[in-house]
Amino acid sequence: MPSSAKTREGNPEPRLHQPARKASRVSRRALLGLGALGAAARAEAQVRTPTRTRPTVVPRGELRLLRRVTVGVTTEDVAWMNSLGYYGYLEWQLSAEAMGDPDAEARIAPLTTINLAPLSLYQSDSAVVIRELTEATITRAIYSNRQLLERMVEFWADHFNTNITSVGIFKTLEVREVYRRHALGTFAAMLNASASSPAMLTYLNNTQSDGRPGRVPNQNFARELMELHTLGVDGGYTQDDVVNVARCFTGWRTYFNTGDFRSGTFYYDANRHDNNSKIVLGVPIAAGGGFNDGLNVLNIVSNHPSCARFVSKKLLRWLLNYDPSPALVADIAGEFTRTGGDIKALVRRILHYDNVLWAPPLLKRPFHFIVSALRVMNANITSLNTIRQTYLTGTGHLPYAWGPPDGYPQEFEYWGGLPLPRWNFAFQLANSSVSGASVDLTALLAGATSPTQIADRIDVLVFAGEMPSADKAALITYLRPSGTNTVPSSTQIRDAFGLALASPAFQWH
Repeated sequence: MPSSAKTREGNPEPRLHQPARKASRVSRRALLGLGALGAAARAEAQVRTPTRTRPTVVPRGELRLLRRVTVGVTTEDVAWMNSLGYYGYLEWQLSAEAMGDPDAEARIAPLTTINLAPLSLYQSDSAVVIRELTEATITRAIYSNRQLLERMVEFWADHFNTNITSVGIFKTLEVREVYRRHALGTFAAMLNASASSPAMLTYLNNTQSDGRPGRVPNQNFARELMELHTLGVDGGYTQDDVVNVARCFTGWRTYFNTGDFRSGTFYYDANRHDNNSKIVLGVPIAAGGGFNDGLNVLNIVSNHPSCARFVSKKLLRWLLNYDPSPALVADIAGEFTRTGGDIKALVRRILHYDNVLWAPPLLKRPFHFIVSALRVMNANITSLNTIRQTYLTGTGHLPYAWGPPDGYPQEFEYWGGLPLPRWNFAFQLANSSVSGASVDLTALLAGATSPTQIADRIDVLVFAGEMPSADKAALITYLRPSGTNTVPSSTQIRDAFGLALASPAFQWH
């Protein structure tokens, strides 16, 4: 929940996301406990600060992989990992199209608009369309077996960002036909699907672009295609390239509500296209190319060395390290070039055992934190209204709601400044006070009654057995009133779960 952020030009831009008013305040007793856990975590961190030499005890690479692949590690995820092994689990997740997903599919079945054709979407209530798409995204993140797919859909939704308020029902088509269809396919196929997406063409004003004599083509899509989607701001293009790319995409348009099968679909208008010759990134494009001018541009930029480097670095930052080494970026970019932008091949190479084993932790963005808490607590969700409207909106991370075209930041500096909304959600969830999401305390405890047993159970459920030892000791002390062995009350136990979810260790993956 940022207190400030950097704009794409590098200038400070204040952004305040206030916690929702309906969120309850953390209790004084719980805050004292949280303070104890925080102190314990700081002490533990001092002891465990990595040196330049590798530690004697090697961390478990399998759990580290789970933390990067999933949106929250559950006991079921651990069981799958133990059954399949590191690379077996990774390949299973990379084969999402062959994986059954009955729980998630059953839960999104009532969301009837997410699979509608464009004309039917136009005939639906747009507010319902937007809500159902958002809820389908949250539901899949929580319940889907295809966890890596969901993480990659989130990544591409930021990479090819369009704001759901601006594009309306077109967002449902974009999520379905661009992100979800191509998330683990090839970059070129996804780029082509995005460029002809009604959402993208509308959001970046290409539907208004006109190449007829005396008209000036709109440059928004051309600029963002190179700066944000392929080459990066330092990717080697010039303003002349922006102008010529804009000319190549004149005539790429969208049918709005025509009342027939054409509604909400892409079309090419030859009468609005600039058919003269152009030069893009030093490559001549002959006159008379028509629709193929745009396809040629997509081929040029997707095969450019800057595209390989730019996309590879973004993928590394998403899955592995905020600041990947130049050598690692070059290695993944080489894989991009060798495989023609095969996304599975890139993810497979990024998540190689040695890379994951020594990767530093990444801060969970609010969406990731909230979903991971719901997953580890095995929350029974009957309504997503409060999670969507109060918590995700209140933390500034509702899916598809980012305004600028650069997507939600993958930056510690942006999200790390305000922990209170996270604490509030943690304690609300643990106490079954999040409307529409209940937690079965008896099932979670599985017979644990003593402070030590309860802390061990929390360790398994919330941290997959990797709770910092100092945190666990602090939690046991919290659960043991006045130093006695009295069985803790249900309120204490729920607060203990809240402390674990709000602790520094659970904020990272």
